[in-house]
Amino acid sequence: MNGITKWYEHRLFYWMDGETAPSMEKILKENCTEEKIRRILDHYENITLENIEFYSRGTYSEPEKVCLDNIPDFYVIRMKQQVSKNHHGTFRVYLPVRWNRRFMGITGAGTNNEVDWFSSVTFNVISWPMAVKNGYACAVADNDTGIRLDCTWGFDAQGKPERDHIMAWAYDTAHEMTVCAKELLMAVYGEKPLASYMQGTSGGARQVITEAVKYPEDYDGLWADGPAINHYDLVFACLWAAVVEANEKHIVPLSKYKAAFALATAEECLKDYPFNSRDMVWMNFINRLIGYPTEDGPITRRDLQVMVKTWDGPFTKDGKRMGYGFGPAIRQWPLEQYNQFYGYLTRKEDGKLGLMPIAEQLMRWFTGNPDFDVYRCTYEEYERIYTECKKEFREIHFKEADFSAFAAHGGKLMITQGTGDCVVPYQAAIDYYNDALDYFPSERIMNESVRMFMPYLAGHSILDWSGPAVSISEGMKVLTDWVEQGQAPEIIPTIRYDFQKDEPVCESSVEVFRQWEYKKRRNRSSLSSDYGIK
Repeated sequence: MNGITKWYEHRLFYWMDGETAPSMEKILKENCTEEKIRRILDHYENITLENIEFYSRGTYSEPEKVCLDNIPDFYVIRMKQQVSKNHHGTFRVYLPVRWNRRFMGITGAGTNNEVDWFSSVTFNVISWPMAVKNGYACAVADNDTGIRLDCTWGFDAQGKPERDHIMAWAYDTAHEMTVCAKELLMAVYGEKPLASYMQGTSGGARQVITEAVKYPEDYDGLWADGPAINHYDLVFACLWAAVVEANEKHIVPLSKYKAAFALATAEECLKDYPFNSRDMVWMNFINRLIGYPTEDGPITRRDLQVMVKTWDGPFTKDGKRMGYGFGPAIRQWPLEQYNQFYGYLTRKEDGKLGLMPIAEQLMRWFTGNPDFDVYRCTYEEYERIYTECKKEFREIHFKEADFSAFAAHGGKLMITQGTGDCVVPYQAAIDYYNDALDYFPSERIMNESVRMFMPYLAGHSILDWSGPAVSISEGMKVLTDWVEQGQAPEIIPTIRYDFQKDEPVCESSVEVFRQWEYKKRRNRSSLSSDYGIK
């Protein structure tokens, strides 16, 4: 067994025994035919059949990808989906012979509608091989956006944003994939799925949220992990550190941010306490950092001015927030031994701060300039872009939070958002939760259908960061019990895992987030009189 395949059978990613599911071999042989599939696709003007293939148990491979071992018997229906005027995406439906009678919609990450199965090894997202291994029929539609963290696909040949392609990514492609796939399942298996699920992380979690808001009848159970909601503001938050450094013309050594992180995360008082430099608790913390020793010398007052501005996130000149920052208790640099992707406080070879590539490219969507250089952007220009482009790109803000129709349909939505997330500021998730409350008579009633969990110091949809997170297996078990047994989750197990040693670092649990409990904790922390760095 190779290093990729072993994770699909690992307890972190394997939650339902697909091997014991009933065999559908005979009915699939009878029904999974080109004639029957084409008859269904005749109802879809923009979807055409390419082929149907059967793969027997063993090794599965595709060009330029690592082989997958020990994959069970399955069929795949490959189709082309016209997603915009100039783009045709790949649309595929995977049908395991041993079917657990459930459907899984596959999502992407960033601005992609599909995640390559390489990255899904330690990235907390369900890919199609994982779904098939667990016995789920599943579907993925890539929207012709690729599988890497790259959204240059949003520009046409002249360097202008292709609005129809972007809107297909935002709303239409995943919905059409879901509707068509479930119709195909009914035809080939001869019965409707017992339940339909979609799990996604980051940009994929934004797809999950969109399904709940826009298409409430598509799925019974949804799990959004670290969702990239409030998408417009998120872009400006992710680029902020580089803008601050360029304008302040002062470089703060990473050792000083690391020292602040160690101190902040050691204080129980600051546990899941959003950063705000105007808050008395954080003001006390900031003042005590002046002169604190590090390997690059003591933290100076000038260092602290830049650090605080970075932590606070972007504000307009008149004090209005453009996005949340990443406070001192959020790790902003990669793990030393592996997982080198995350963190905006790392240096490139030219000495500039690293950038989230998606945010940098989205800023080029907003400005209509494929050569836009954020490192040359002044505070004034940053604010101007934020203000002037917001209305034009309102369709991809992803701020809608009305889950009332989804709840009325009987759907269950689970949101997990780590307080150590270095890509999606968790304060935005709290705001989003509050917005959702506006559409329900009470929090208790909303929690019958929508629940959020905030693992302390967990990173961005990974299990190897600074705090334990919800694994795929535990999250899917909890969601399945909620959807199919009516067992609403109050607590979910969490784990921090060392993927190199293949062993847990620590295990814990996280309780459901409730606003009244959160406010009570915040008030208690704000009144603390003996807080300080020892």
